[in-house]
Amino acid sequence: MRNLRISGMVLVLAACATAPSGAGRSNPEGRHILDAAEISQSGGASAYEVIAQLRPEFLRSRGISSLLAPTASTAVVYVDNVQLGGLDVLRTLGAQTISRVEYLGASDATTRFGTDHTGGAILISTKR
Repeated sequence: MRNLRISGMVLVLAACATAPSGAGRSNPEGRHILDAAEISQSGGASAYEVIAQLRPEFLRSRGISSLLAPTASTAVVYVDNVQLGGLDVLRTLGAQTISRVEYLGASDATTRFGTDHTGGAILISTKR
């Protein structure tokens, strides 16, 4: 902590350190990734159950994407780099087959995959 006196007033400066999001969890990469350890510990039967339990924000609607499409956008699901569809696909994927789940926000998903990703993307890697 450091005190500065400026024309009769004292200004106190303090450095604050914050732990990265997800700190203290088994996954040091943060809140946007679920690793194999977290997935196996969750006890969920499907990818949807695992995500709903551990990172429900991945499944959240992201608001209206345009005036022409007045419905809320949800994430697009990719499994092993192949686009499979919407969130309903997650219910068909067994949790035991998944090694990693990553969420990309709208800007990152649009940059990587093109338009129509205003709800982001959920990237699933399976055990091969």
